[in-house]
Amino acid sequence: MAAAIQRDLFQDLESGSLYLDTVPKGQSDKPTELRMVGTGDQCDTGGLKVPMVCPKCHSEISVNTTTCGRVECPTCWPTWARRGAERAAARVWGYREASHTKYLPRHATFDLDAVDWKEAKKKALKLGFTGGVMVIHPWRIKDEYKPMLAQAAEATGKSRYDLAREMMETVDVLEFSPHCHVLCYGKGVLIDRGSTEYQYRMIRRCNTIQSAEAVVFYLLSHTYIPESPGKRVYRYFGTCSPQRLKPSWTSKRTDFVRCPHCNEPMVYPGTSEIKEVSCYIAGGWFFTKPRQRLSGIGLVEAKREPPPPPAGLCTW
Repeated sequence: MAAAIQRDLFQDLESGSLYLDTVPKGQSDKPTELRMVGTGDQCDTGGLKVPMVCPKCHSEISVNTTTCGRVECPTCWPTWARRGAERAAARVWGYREASHTKYLPRHATFDLDAVDWKEAKKKALKLGFTGGVMVIHPWRIKDEYKPMLAQAAEATGKSRYDLAREMMETVDVLEFSPHCHVLCYGKGVLIDRGSTEYQYRMIRRCNTIQSAEAVVFYLLSHTYIPESPGKRVYRYFGTCSPQRLKPSWTSKRTDFVRCPHCNEPMVYPGTSEIKEVSCYIAGGWFFTKPRQRLSGIGLVEAKREPPPPPAGLCTW
């Protein structure tokens, strides 16, 4: 089951006013061979969907009976995205545990010249973001298709990008326009009131780890398929990088498929039977300094700060 996206959060992310008019237009003269998540070959085991209903608000969804978990599979990619979202949200939220900060992570976006992770990291830090997770999107929806997809999304409850993915076999609905999304900490550089120069767009704050998971899942749903199995399409930077922030333990917990609107466990129609899913969790987050090279001596592991006492499973 994909991470639940609360209705108000989904409306924010799908809003036609997400990007200001001053956002640079697509660079269609620089085509890319990258492919969107879920546009590869269909697996042999997935694809069979069954309905589930919320006993509280009566919302309905469909879930796969089995999943291959491959990023390119048209029906099973949500499993890949859910797993990535759980890990990314745990790390970003872990920074709060390690730093004891009162601030919450925020979702922001900025433009790029290319699908370039070094450029994305450098620009994120320059814009005043101190650490978090990055997801690069190579495309935006073409202007001529935005009204139609917005109307269809409202009518069907689907994401505009899910609808765009369904159209891609027959219509060139996207244009190459690379940009980066971050779920991050840091105030961001000050933008003068009334300025028409686009630097970045602050979208919203994530108040819970569940909303952080929902944001990352949404971002992963329409990024690109990794160029090789060993590569990732979400990366960490700054204070949330694996070299600086580590968990004392990781584990799995059992949860249920939950309603995307009210978070109640879903059931199969006409029954009280629920569907269990396995979720990633981590805790005891602490900071450590990266290895430092000392001339003539070699690499020396710097002392790390001790983690807080284990407190059992997460209660986020």
